[in-house]
Amino acid sequence: MTSALPSQSGSLTYTGSALSPNWNNYNSAQLTLGGTTSATNAGTYAATFTPTSNYEWSDGTTAAKSVNWTIGKAAGSLSISPTSLTLDSSNPTGTINVTRAGNGTISAESSNTSVATVSVSGTKVTVFGVNQKSGSAVITIKVSAGTNHNAPANKTCNVTAAFVRIYGVAWDGSSTTALTRTDDSALFADPVPAVGTGAGSSPFDNCLPWSGMTKVTDGNNTLVKIPKFWVKVTHSPFKVQIADQATDGFQVSPAHRDRGDGVGERDVVYIGRYECNSSYQSRTGQSPRVNTSLSTFRSGIKALGTGYYQADFALQLTLWYLYLVEFANWNGQTKIGRGNVDSGSVINTGGTDSMTYHTGRAAGTDGNVAIQYRNIENWWGNVLEWRDGIIFSGANICTYNNPANFADTYNGTGATVRSNTRATTGGWIKAWGHDSSDNSFIYPNAVGGSETTYVPDYCNCSSGVRGLYVGGFYNFGTLAGPFCLFGNNAPSNANSNLGSRLQKLPSAA
Repeated sequence: MTSALPSQSGSLTYTGSALSPNWNNYNSAQLTLGGTTSATNAGTYAATFTPTSNYEWSDGTTAAKSVNWTIGKAAGSLSISPTSLTLDSSNPTGTINVTRAGNGTISAESSNTSVATVSVSGTKVTVFGVNQKSGSAVITIKVSAGTNHNAPANKTCNVTAAFVRIYGVAWDGSSTTALTRTDDSALFADPVPAVGTGAGSSPFDNCLPWSGMTKVTDGNNTLVKIPKFWVKVTHSPFKVQIADQATDGFQVSPAHRDRGDGVGERDVVYIGRYECNSSYQSRTGQSPRVNTSLSTFRSGIKALGTGYYQADFALQLTLWYLYLVEFANWNGQTKIGRGNVDSGSVINTGGTDSMTYHTGRAAGTDGNVAIQYRNIENWWGNVLEWRDGIIFSGANICTYNNPANFADTYNGTGATVRSNTRATTGGWIKAWGHDSSDNSFIYPNAVGGSETTYVPDYCNCSSGVRGLYVGGFYNFGTLAGPFCLFGNNAPSNANSNLGSRLQKLPSAA
């Protein structure tokens, strides 16, 4: 009699235990089962069947025949921990632990190898930061099919690299106007400001916060955005350091700090690109408003809308530190341009509008044309500008942090009386004093330099309650500059060479 050749019935999947197949057409009375009849690992195996006496195959033979049977691979599994990690100066590398079923090969790849690279050892993936560059990357973990398991779905880990970058300058107090670059900017080249529509460059163009100082439009006003940064100012010797992230020993910049107005620290503040026009706005093609007192500017700017205030001394300090660290020189007139300080007359706003680079001077005779620093036009020159939030009484200084408290009075509501005093005679700045409780609050405490030495901008004062205006005007020559400070007139003063500038403090951090 004949017997049919058996075949595997159904399928088997790896379980980790020994498995044996079921057979179609198998009758133990007709066939003897041999070969490999049980196995554990996934794979293909050969069983043998031999006809018993009185039985033969359909082809008339009686020799053993081999029949393959299989155990399929189980579904793969993959989990990782953590699924997100942060690299920073304290933790420049990170580890991802991999758990998988079976013995499939583990591999990993980074979506952004300029920020993070990876290596695999056993079941651990190590993530490395690259040159302390901040940014983000996605690490994809893969497991290939193994002996007994199919390849599982990939898993990803989101990596944030948040390395603090610190840029600094130091000054030994000597007569040189140059400062020494330090920290991450120690080897930076000096910026090259533009003239007219020519090119300019700065190594800080790719560094925060400078790279974020862009022009924005808010209604009728053209503003310049200033991103939040952190600053550390030390003295004896004088040193300024700017960090792009919070770090120990650093303070939020003066303009971005909690002003006690319920908003907290601000991530961004804005300054008017142009001097205020007759309607207190920051607009191009306008004649700057002059002959206006500190308080009149204050109320006129505030009427523009929520968050609008007169630019204050905290903002001036913030700009000082940005400029100093970038240009490493007290002499802004020689580094960027003299400004409109020699022409003898006011020029309209917009003199730098045709420039394609954010810093430099307009085409024309240096001293008769507008300058700009990081899109802020006429930061010095053209007209003097009031700075709110600071009032003097003789040599004594008080400041107002909350714009709601800005006032013309010394030591009024919400005022902070500073421990440092100012120089009591006029002259070119020679040295700086600072508040004992806030190293970042500085003001000249000594004069006696010159237009080419120390801090070659002029500082003036007088007795009585006085306000502050800054920058210089169209006839100021070398007296002008980013550190030019005139605190020798009452807040009620109004002159034909005296204007102001607005700022906007967002109502949410």
